[in-house]
Parts: sequence; C-alpha cells; structure tokens
Amino acid sequence: MTPEILKTYLEPLLQGAWWTIALFAASSLLAVALGLAVCFCRMSSMKPVRTAAKVYIDIVRGTPLLVQLFFLYYGLPELGVVIPGFVAGVLGLVLNFGAYLAELFRGGIQSVDNGQFEASRALGMTRAQRMRVIVMPQALRTIFPALGNYALVLVKDTSLVAVISVYELMRAGQMLAGATFRSLLVYSLVGAIYFVMCGVLSYLFRRAEKSLSIPGYWSGAPDHNPAAII
Repeated sequence: MTPEILKTYLEPLLQGAWWTIALFAASSLLAVALGLAVCFCRMSSMKPVRTAAKVYIDIVRGTPLLVQLFFLYYGLPELGVVIPGFVAGVLGLVLNFGAYLAELFRGGIQSVDNGQFEASRALGMTRAQRMRVIVMPQALRTIFPALGNYALVLVKDTSLVAVISVYELMRAGQMLAGATFRSLLVYSLVGAIYFVMCGVLSYLFRRAEKSLSIPGYWSGAPDHNPAAII
C-alpha cells in the first residue's frame, strides 16, 4: 500500500482519535470528581445520603453502559430533555465510571489503618485535613494500580459512544469502512491506534506507580511522613 493511500486512511482515523482523547480527558476528570463525591456520601453518617449513594451505585453497576447511553440520548428526549451526542457520551461515561470509582475510593479509604485516624484526631486535625493530608495519599497508593486499569477500560469504552453517532475513533472507522469497503484494513488501523493510546497511558501509570512506591515516600522517613507536615 502506497504512503498516499495510507495517509488517506489515517487522516480521518487520527481526527477521530483526537475526539476519543477529548472524550477520555473530560470523562476521566469528571468521573474522578463524581466518584469521590459519591464515595463520601456512601460513607456519610446520614442514612438517607448513604442510601441514595448506594441506590445510584447499584443501578449503574447493574445495567450495561450501552443501555445507559441509549437512555440518555434516545430515551430522555421523550421527556423533553434533549442532550447533544458528545455531551450525552461524556455524561454516560461519567455516570458509569463514577459509580465504580466510588467503590474503589471507598475501599482504599477503609484500607487505611484506624491508628492513622486516631493519631490525626490527637493532633487536632479537622476531618478535611485528615482526608487531604493523611488518608487520601495512603489510599491513593493502594488503589493506584486499579485506577490505572479503570483508565484503560475507559479509553476502550469510549468506542461505545459511536452508537449514539458521536464522532470519535470508532465512528470514524465505521464511516471510513462504509465508504471504502476495506473493513479489514480500516479496523486493523483502528485497533492499532487504540493499542498505541492504551500503551502510552499504561506507561504513564507505571511511571507514576513507581514514584508512589518509593520506600518511605508516604511514611517512615520524616521528610515524607504526612503527619510530620502538621
């Protein structure tokens, strides 16, 4: 295959890949924020708040992401709520992954030794200070490998928004395959681009994980002990 023909195929696919990256960036940031909010609601002392968070998590985890996307894009207009495709795609990904991240964050926080909480209270720290300075850094170190896995899953799950006509890598591949009738070539290129994106993201997470795994980074050495900051 000549470089000219290959360029003809790669240009629309790379354009779709940029939209995939935009989807991932927006969805990941918002999903982390939502996950933290739902996590704290799930651990709230108020029963109605805990129940609402649990119901949300159970509904999202009990239904496929594809159904949720269809509900947002095709179902809500029947109620008079029309959401643009890209926004519906981001919203669906955020709601879906936010539920999973909420449970991941909750598990990480609960894995922190109770002695850390008692020590922080003895130092007179507020709840917000305890979470920011002592609990969350240790919880992050515990959940970071799983967080990286969720990020890779999110990259690949952005392909599902193609079913609601959002232009991204998978949608670009569908359109190109339909126009050229070269499905094998097109979807091979699509798979290769996804593989490269996931490879880069995986590399970044491995580098970050190594930084978090430095002995004494979170505890032990006085310079890196969170309690020593107070």
